[in-house]
Amino acid sequence: MRKFWALIGFSLLLCGCGGDDATDVKVIVEQPSGGNSGNTDAHSVSYVWDSSVTSQVIRLSASASWSVKSDDHCKNWCYPVKSSGTSDKIVLWVSPNITNKARSGTVTISIGNSSLQVNVSQPAFNGDVDTYEYHLPVVFHVLYKNESSKTQNADAGQFTKILKAVNQLYADNDMHIVFEMGKYDRKGEELSEPGIIRKQVDFDEMSPDDFLKDKTFSDDVLNLKKYINIFVFPFAKDGGDKITLGMTTMPFLPSAHPLDSLRTSDNVIDYAYLDTPFGVCINSDYINEWQEENMIKSTYIVTTVAHELGHYLGLLHTFSEHECEDDDACDDTPISDYDNYISYILKYQADEKAKGRDSFTFKELGTRKDCKTGEEFLATNILDYAYTSAEKFSPQQKNRTRHVLKYGVLMPGPKLVEYNTTGYVTKGAANRAFAPAPGFVKTTHCPEVPFRQLPVVDAK
Repeated sequence: MRKFWALIGFSLLLCGCGGDDATDVKVIVEQPSGGNSGNTDAHSVSYVWDSSVTSQVIRLSASASWSVKSDDHCKNWCYPVKSSGTSDKIVLWVSPNITNKARSGTVTISIGNSSLQVNVSQPAFNGDVDTYEYHLPVVFHVLYKNESSKTQNADAGQFTKILKAVNQLYADNDMHIVFEMGKYDRKGEELSEPGIIRKQVDFDEMSPDDFLKDKTFSDDVLNLKKYINIFVFPFAKDGGDKITLGMTTMPFLPSAHPLDSLRTSDNVIDYAYLDTPFGVCINSDYINEWQEENMIKSTYIVTTVAHELGHYLGLLHTFSEHECEDDDACDDTPISDYDNYISYILKYQADEKAKGRDSFTFKELGTRKDCKTGEEFLATNILDYAYTSAEKFSPQQKNRTRHVLKYGVLMPGPKLVEYNTTGYVTKGAANRAFAPAPGFVKTTHCPEVPFRQLPVVDAK
């Protein structure tokens, strides 16, 4: 458990942060449970992290102005959240090692004319990579115009509740993925509301497709190799009875580790920021859509977020939007014709209502016909839409997400290959974000739901 700490203190004469005075500042390394401290002296400390450690706090006994940097051996897996600051705490990002090779490096802390060398290392991973539990930090970017609106600017507790329910869905399917509220903003400052960044905007609503192409919001995006960015705002309406609940950018893989139906690019390996937003978009008009026990609602917010995060991890829809031409690249998921299905249930519902019925069961409205076999099936997959119990991932879907997590170049979590994580190009042109070509950012646009015509149904 990462909650239990032992304190290892050592004294070092360091220059203070005010005037010409010098201050005896004690540096305290908070040693996480599972890590093993090594020898310490006046100028260095050494210790080993295991695979449960994702960050390291180094505390000072007094506030001081400091700077910190990682050497070339560890800059991609152990580096400071902030490169400099004035405080009594220094935080390092740590990426667990899931490879079969040990690694080590050095982090140097400087205060005035004095410095402390922190020697860090991680042993080779000896567990099963396919069952390694990924902890993925998430930040909800709440974009609102009306600050008092409970949909545009929902309470923090609602986002915590949503993520908890999403995690339960993933745990029920042994996905070995836990989504966590992020702790720091883009500048490395602690978030006042963990996992939430709020921003007032001047638009009433916006198309998610337009949003993901808008460079105006690129500076709000957190490091794509450390966070999943979820943007929550009111989606533009088409004036009809149909709505879109979410839209998501799809992941990249390096050309050496491709995956069917996903893009490959070796151009983004050295970047952690793009010049346009990249992440998940959620329609805030439905952020408070919950459902009662044993009932199924097509606009249930937990289903929407779990579904969109599935896309972000490389999963495609388990239905075709072009008759039966589309496929999700998984042989163990039945594929249905979405338009044909929606047309069928709307007609069936209208015909039954004309006979005096006002309630329906999930079995009636959640039954599809498999494009590949012609057999009927009851929709249970999280990557389905409209009427689905949204409770299942298939084994091949799980394998896809695992591949993306192990190799994805704009994806948080430890990797089997090492990428630059500083956010800038490795050679030259520091502080320059990657400029994608037109059409570079591929999105998965979830189809519109005819929400006024899709009632809540009995889950039986």
